[in-house]
Amino acid sequence: MPQEKIKTYCRFCHAYCPMQATVEDNRLIAIEPDTDNAVYGGYTCIKGRQLVEQIYHPTRLQQSQKQQPDGGFTNIASEQALDEIAAQLQSILKAYGPRSIASYNGTYSYQNSASHAVARAFHKAIDSPSYYASVTIDQPAKVAIGPARMGWWNAGSHMWCDSDVAMIIGNNTLVSHYSIPGGIPSFSPFNALREGKKRGVKVICIDPRVTEVAARSDLHLQVTPGQDAALLASIIQVIISEALYDEAFCQEHTVGFAELTRATAGFTPEAVAAAAGIPAQQIYKAARLFAAGPRGSAVTGTGPEMGPHPNLLQHLVQALNAICGRHYREGERLPNPGVLTPPAPRRAQATSPQPQWLTDGTRSRVAPDIGEVFVLSPYGPQGEMPTAVITDEMLLPGDGQIKALICVGGNPLLAWPDQEKTLKALQGLDLLVCIDIKMAATAQLADYVLAPKICLEREDVTLLTDIWHDQPYSQYTSTVVEAEGDKIEEWEFFWEIGRRMGLALELDNGPLDMQRKPQKYELLQNITAGSRVPLADIRATDGGAVYPVDDVIIQAADPETRGQLDLYPPGLQEELAAAYEDMQPTDTQAWPHLLISRRMKNTYNSTGPELSLLGSKGTTNPAYMHPQDLAALDIADGELIEIASAHGSIPAIAAASEDIKSGVISMSHCWGGSPDPAAGSDARIREMGSNTNRLIDNRHAAEKYSGMPRQSTIPVKVSKSSQPSDRVQ
Repeated sequence: MPQEKIKTYCRFCHAYCPMQATVEDNRLIAIEPDTDNAVYGGYTCIKGRQLVEQIYHPTRLQQSQKQQPDGGFTNIASEQALDEIAAQLQSILKAYGPRSIASYNGTYSYQNSASHAVARAFHKAIDSPSYYASVTIDQPAKVAIGPARMGWWNAGSHMWCDSDVAMIIGNNTLVSHYSIPGGIPSFSPFNALREGKKRGVKVICIDPRVTEVAARSDLHLQVTPGQDAALLASIIQVIISEALYDEAFCQEHTVGFAELTRATAGFTPEAVAAAAGIPAQQIYKAARLFAAGPRGSAVTGTGPEMGPHPNLLQHLVQALNAICGRHYREGERLPNPGVLTPPAPRRAQATSPQPQWLTDGTRSRVAPDIGEVFVLSPYGPQGEMPTAVITDEMLLPGDGQIKALICVGGNPLLAWPDQEKTLKALQGLDLLVCIDIKMAATAQLADYVLAPKICLEREDVTLLTDIWHDQPYSQYTSTVVEAEGDKIEEWEFFWEIGRRMGLALELDNGPLDMQRKPQKYELLQNITAGSRVPLADIRATDGGAVYPVDDVIIQAADPETRGQLDLYPPGLQEELAAAYEDMQPTDTQAWPHLLISRRMKNTYNSTGPELSLLGSKGTTNPAYMHPQDLAALDIADGELIEIASAHGSIPAIAAASEDIKSGVISMSHCWGGSPDPAAGSDARIREMGSNTNRLIDNRHAAEKYSGMPRQSTIPVKVSKSSQPSDRVQ
């Protein structure tokens, strides 16, 4: 057959860059940017351009695997594997109850628009609340706790396209390709930043590193790790004390302004400057520049959200946007109301806090103040158990103990905090099932590993990013190449198991046929029922497009339903006091360095180094340190070192970097292998990196509501490795 050009989009990460595939005889020959796409302008990143190799990589699973008594694996037909898994789940359900069956839906599960919906339907059908996802590893405060405590503005915050200023706190979109609306868009981010600055957007960056975003900002506050919340409180203090806030908005739409004023009064720039490691004048400048706006938002990223005081930090960011009135108002046009979501009026009003979302859901057995968190969706709040304590739920005996785990598109052994505990918890399960393209670290512990299709082998639509764009954009992709071997989609697993267990699965918009397996398109029709643009129209369009949906003009508030944003919710005073206490000088002799997280261009969490071009960029996660710090420790660039915390220690490769503050170590997470000494991971550090989660106690400094531990800004000490030097010249 002649070669065929097919428009599609990448799903290596959440950016969904449009691409054009060249196919011949059901084989992917080449993948390249779709230069016809006006929104992305032909942009793709280095990771997405490796999809050809990823599909045909020799380590990719072609069929399901079953662990044998000797620990090895053998091929098993997916139908037989599903039969056996369903029978075991049925037995576990009968013996231990619904809560004993859990699923963890990792980062890659988000790249299949049907995966989470069907997984949730499975949990609902067996009445199990044990639904976990990667979003609660690093940002439960952003997606759940913050809105529940303060409330939210129905019309949304200012997006990048309408902004005069943007405050970017610990988010390096130019590398991570991730941002929420209001920050630098993750879709062709370099171009978005250039165009924004060209039209006059002022960018304020708060980050301990001179990141790619920081280097292009108008003002960079190179904050000491862990002082982000105090710095935000100080910026709020300046804006209030200098009367730079939106008084009319605060009076009409907020409560707690006077209390917030009193609570932040002590966070003057002079008081915060020393702890934050920046001049007081920079804090004044940042506050005045942001307040001047007049439009634009403050947004956070994974780094500070994984550090100290994430609940407080998120609240202060929301409060900063609120007191400056950075929300769409009556009569204004919403840039993107969504293509795949149902039409609904958008009003210039707040929804009041929903404190019941923090207390009324299923409680963790670990601690009474930790439990189910609720993430907003077009169909209302959806509950998730916090991943921070899933290992404890596996290890703690008694009613509700997790006995079976279904891991979808994730790698818990590398991703979950407290790696030693994670290993013990996974090994103690009665049943561990992984859906993974390769025998990753977690898959090597599984009873069954099912081989999934990857993005170009399945049709899909850009549901996840539907309201992230600053215009009504969407794309449907057909299957580019049919999957070879014996592979399934993630959603098919839950449907097949449900059918075998005699369950009735129901999505938000209606039940699934449990006798005839739905087509993927039928599932997506169910999920997007009532959307502004019919799914059929998007499917019929070749490539991504901006759709001519009716303008959504923000309507006046409804007196019957309008609420108020709470600037001073219960518990805020104690959180501010803790942040203030952390500003005070402490003895750092035992732990003189702070280890923070970072993103790397050639990886997406634990995926990337196995691909040849990405691997050529580096197969380890170096411990980046300032050259002066390395010199003081007599450590050479590229030398093997040991990093120790109060909880554990790891080997690492030292790397000199002047873009980081002295006293700070910057290291990417989700690297390395099993902590079991028999695995020999530490001896292979140069080819697989080291896992920073070994340094973390998942119950130390745990946040209220989510149980989230401190995973960044970890006090550590650094020394030369006791192992013989293997420095590569």
